[in-house]
Amino acid sequence: MNKLAEETKVEKEVTEEVEENKEAEAEVVEEEKVDQEDQIKILQGEVDKWKNDYYKVFADMENIKRRMQNEHANNLKFMMQGFIEQMLPIVDNFERGLDVAEDKEDPFVQGMEKIYKQFLTALDGMGVKAIEAVGNEFNPDFHNAVMHVEDETVGENIVVEEFQKGYMYKDSVVRHSMVKVATVSYT
Repeated sequence: MNKLAEETKVEKEVTEEVEENKEAEAEVVEEEKVDQEDQIKILQGEVDKWKNDYYKVFADMENIKRRMQNEHANNLKFMMQGFIEQMLPIVDNFERGLDVAEDKEDPFVQGMEKIYKQFLTALDGMGVKAIEAVGNEFNPDFHNAVMHVEDETVGENIVVEEFQKGYMYKDSVVRHSMVKVATVSYT
């Protein structure tokens, strides 16, 4: 019986040890779960930070791209305006030469007219347009008044004569029209 009592005692001790081991293992597993959850939270925070940094860099690159495109367009517009300003005296000289030509049937004059028209077509293709002045109301944004004349038949502030054509490139004035403006006498 002693042997049986000893075996029962040993079994009881083994059972207690197994129970203690199970409890210890459960605590270790629980601690590992907590550690894993903390690691997941830390890693998720890092992922969120990297995503945020990526979005900031992407937005910065888009802004740089947009700014570079705007600068390029402005530089191109500035260069074109300079080129157009240099071409306008050539157009003026063509017009003066064709105005004083006596024989419009002369082949030389006809050739000059064709070159002049081709030149105007090229400027028109680039977005250069002449400013309409005669018969329109004076507008300082487009016209430069160099003379005034009293003329009650036309009306107040109406352009009656154009001395030099003005031109626009797209939406900006390259050269103002030099004009004579009618005024009304109030005497």
